[in-house]
Amino acid sequence: MGAKVRVDSRSGRLYLDLHVKGRRKRVFSELPATPRNVEILTAKAETIEREVFLGTLDLERHFPKVRTRPVSVRELYEEWAGKKATEVSPLTIKGYRETIEQKILPFWGRRRLDALTPVVFDRFKAELQEQKLAPRTVNIILMRLRQLLRLAHERGYVTDELWRWVVLVKDSRPAIAPLSFEEKTKFLQALPIPYRPYFEVAFGTGLRPSEQIALTWERVHWERNLIEVREGWREGQPTRLKTAASQRDVDLLPSVRKALEAQRVIAGGNALVFPNRFGRHMNLRNLRRRVWVPALVNAGLKRRDLYNARHTFATHALASGEDPGWVAKMLGHTTLTMLMTRYYRYVPNLMRRDGMLFDQQLAQRRVKKTVSMTSAGKVGRTATPPK
Repeated sequence: MGAKVRVDSRSGRLYLDLHVKGRRKRVFSELPATPRNVEILTAKAETIEREVFLGTLDLERHFPKVRTRPVSVRELYEEWAGKKATEVSPLTIKGYRETIEQKILPFWGRRRLDALTPVVFDRFKAELQEQKLAPRTVNIILMRLRQLLRLAHERGYVTDELWRWVVLVKDSRPAIAPLSFEEKTKFLQALPIPYRPYFEVAFGTGLRPSEQIALTWERVHWERNLIEVREGWREGQPTRLKTAASQRDVDLLPSVRKALEAQRVIAGGNALVFPNRFGRHMNLRNLRRRVWVPALVNAGLKRRDLYNARHTFATHALASGEDPGWVAKMLGHTTLTMLMTRYYRYVPNLMRRDGMLFDQQLAQRRVKKTVSMTSAGKVGRTATPPK
């Protein structure tokens, strides 16, 4: 039995090394290893040894279990997860937990916040890249780590902005593959008839798959000619929309209206616009695997992700000369930046040859200038010479 004052070699802080009833317990402090602090903890150690001898030791009295601040990354994670649970949907927090518990905590969990160095961050990043993960996946993991460390700094648990040491890897957005007008026609013809209204609506509104699966008839306003987008459905449960701007009203175009009228017969009185054969929400994986991909194959088209139905709406609307502002509103984008960055190269020439209007303006100005100079010359030749 005994209590010794020791120095943690990683952090340079003092801790008590206790041996009580054959069991070892180390109690870490936040005190740096100065002579005065050693004296304070030595007095505490002597008190503990005396109580052990008398049989009156109560460790809970000396070291309450309630900790006012996290010491390890794992403890920080639990605090962060509790905070996030009040800010995002249960499905989102589930995804956060899976990423952190599978990819971050095995490496970081037991590490103390006060013992982190840039070398450790570089080593972690190298380990992720050795796993041959896609750059986007690596960045998702690194962004979760950033969020943890940012919280530690905001709440004063660390003095350094450790999150700045987490540098994302270079990544390029995956290429989109919208269908052409001809491909869309072939695809719709290759679909089973009961699923044609679903994709006609997808191609005519730009709804995200999660938004379309969650759609109910009470959100379809025939008299106002619009669809209210207010919720999503993923992984078997309702979820919040992707962004605040995603909560929007989508115009009901004539072709979409016609498809919804056909779908109302298929739905057979169900509250959902696109129920599965059991009357419940569609399963997105089944829709992709059993309907989308087979239809692409039957139409002789290249396989691509189901999300390209949304990309197809955007590119076709822009190629048809629609106002980019209207297209952005339909998609739920707050600015035109995303729209132009993502889709501009798929718009042939916005209904004209690039640069032709500019060249026409220059030609017209040259003609006007020539005519003006010619007129001035004629006036000069016909003028009566002075006597």
